[in-house]
Amino acid sequence: MMKRTASVLIALAAGAGSAGAQPVPVEVTIQNLSPMNGAALSPFTVAFHDGAWDAFDAGSAASQGVRLVAELGDGSQYISDFMAAQPQGVAGTVVATTNGFGPGIFLPNGSGSMVFDVDPAVNRYFSFGSMVVPSNDRFVGNDAGTAIELFDAGGNFVGSTVVVLGSEIWDAGTEVDGHFGAAFIEGQDAMDHVDQGGVIALNNDFSIYDGAPTPAGYDFVDLPNDNGGVVRISFRVIPAPSALALLGFAGAVAARRRR
Repeated sequence: MMKRTASVLIALAAGAGSAGAQPVPVEVTIQNLSPMNGAALSPFTVAFHDGAWDAFDAGSAASQGVRLVAELGDGSQYISDFMAAQPQGVAGTVVATTNGFGPGIFLPNGSGSMVFDVDPAVNRYFSFGSMVVPSNDRFVGNDAGTAIELFDAGGNFVGSTVVVLGSEIWDAGTEVDGHFGAAFIEGQDAMDHVDQGGVIALNNDFSIYDGAPTPAGYDFVDLPNDNGGVVRISFRVIPAPSALALLGFAGAVAARRRR
């Protein structure tokens, strides 16, 4: 009986916070997978929602929010648009805290984490956006609102690690490619702009930026390729204190049973 009690308590502790309508803390960890002299990533704009949020579509013109992420790494308009469409949603910005540069930019192998209180019954899905630099308007993000599911219909945590490859880098189609106006190139001003008037499309050809000096002190020579990893996003539900207490009690019961 005691063995069964310990097993039940362990199961309850492991699942605590994974179901029900109460918000649970979800830790989002982001790591830049680019090689040493490769692409950097702007702070990540992230959002938790009900699946109806669709930030962009391939073949369509970018919204102002997506354009600002893709050209300047600025997620403020994205978040504003998101909260207007998803009043019960949760959004924020994850910055690099290890191997970062400037305002939270993820240098190669840079990483950072942030915890968000998420209601599994309302905000089952996850979306993100980040500028890939050096570039004029390249970014990573998911173009389908239901592409990344963190909780199932029963409120159970089902999140898994997401890895974005070089073949999945987007071109916003809003700015002409070139060193002029490109972000993260020494001596250039990202506010400079030559309008392209195009649409969003996959594009990982960074050859025009090959060898460009970056403000982080390295030359951009390790360009993204189709099968190379660009970013890893992982998720973890942090156990509530009550769950940790249950784990401790269950461990004590198990130890007593062994004795």
